[in-house]
Amino acid sequence: MAIAVNPVHILRMLLQADTLLSNLQRDMRNNALSWKAIATAQALTVATLAEQMNSAAVTYQGNLDLITTAQADTVNWNKIVTMWGILGGTGADFTNIMNTLSAVASQLGPADKSTYAAIISDCDQIIAAVNAPLSLWPE
Repeated sequence: MAIAVNPVHILRMLLQADTLLSNLQRDMRNNALSWKAIATAQALTVATLAEQMNSAAVTYQGNLDLITTAQADTVNWNKIVTMWGILGGTGADFTNIMNTLSAVASQLGPADKSTYAAIISDCDQIIAAVNAPLSLWPE
């Protein structure tokens, strides 16, 4: 007999969603800061830097797809949102974060990365859209 999904499992998924979204937010911002510094210093070729950014865009989307898959499991996702509600949150909290991160991830892939100036502009847009997640320590 399988173990039925219970609040322990739902809490685990809630914490995993938090970890995934917080880490993705942090990584998007920190990567943009790093890419901007590299482009400013012209420390890598434009092609190499563009390749790194394109690879990151694919990874970002893959991480976001994990949350989308969880949301598609409406029975358990509703339990996650209910548990989140006990802490004072709403389902819109996930949606608001997802919308911003998804927009950045989907725009990064096709963004112009043909020059250092274009890459710096791309990074500035990411930095403006994605703030550092709230944390007790610098990340």
